[in-house]
Amino acid sequence: MSEKIDLIKGTVQTANQTISNNTESSNVGNFIGEAWNNDEKINCLMSTVKPEITVLVGFVGYGKTSFVASCYHLLLTENKVGNYVFYDSDTLTGFERRVYLRRVSDQYETITPQTKRTIRGEPHLLTFRLSHHEHGDKVVVISDHSGEDYDDYRNKKANLDKDILLKNADRILFFVDCEKLVNNGRLNMQNQYFQLIQNMHEMSSFRKGVKIQFLFNKVDLIKGKEDKYESEKKRFLDAMNDVLRLPVEVSVEVISNQVDSKTVEKLLLDIIENTRTKIQSENDFSELDWVKSILK
Repeated sequence: MSEKIDLIKGTVQTANQTISNNTESSNVGNFIGEAWNNDEKINCLMSTVKPEITVLVGFVGYGKTSFVASCYHLLLTENKVGNYVFYDSDTLTGFERRVYLRRVSDQYETITPQTKRTIRGEPHLLTFRLSHHEHGDKVVVISDHSGEDYDDYRNKKANLDKDILLKNADRILFFVDCEKLVNNGRLNMQNQYFQLIQNMHEMSSFRKGVKIQFLFNKVDLIKGKEDKYESEKKRFLDAMNDVLRLPVEVSVEVISNQVDSKTVEKLLLDIIENTRTKIQSENDFSELDWVKSILK
């Protein structure tokens, strides 16, 4: 446990990283505990509760991976959030990779973006396992696709049909880059999301009852432009409400790469507590098809 905490703080160098000349980036998902790249692998989860699915949506550099790393940091260092105890994950290696990417991003601003974030085609499905003394166990599934994947969804709506987790999400978090918002980037972001959300509607990507929320990230970068931020934020949300035509939860503001963020902690707890519905007990859950039998 202490070694993992040291790694997050940046005091431990990763060891024994030998990479063959024949190794390709697409093989990253072969490591034990790496994030999963196939949505239907959720069917392999052994659990007596329906997985809680949260999908992170955003384009390149919007802070999705940093948010995931901050959630993992919180659970690893505190061992709990609220009254939920973090006891395991099926994808620990995937989380450790994201923590490393965040640390590199924080320390070396000049490094090319491809080394600092999730890239196209990387495994994206991550899990937390938690336990509550009254409500029992909880499995949280997070989908962290790359920003390029969402560009693909924006330009080729047919690709959305393959995103099973998106179609069965309990919550969809749309990330907004506040730095772009206050530096004349609102219209571009607005147009990108307009195209994406229109495609999501056409491909039936919004499950009935899904919680939709906008996460305004990098709020530390609006200093001195607070009035413009509030104005541009309102215009952006008004435009999104027009295209969504669905109920939208109250938006949240975070600094996703900030360690020990109370806002991230509050949001993570809300994600975990989204539902507590248990399914009926079965003798063998290894063959249970979550996607087809439980989530639809």
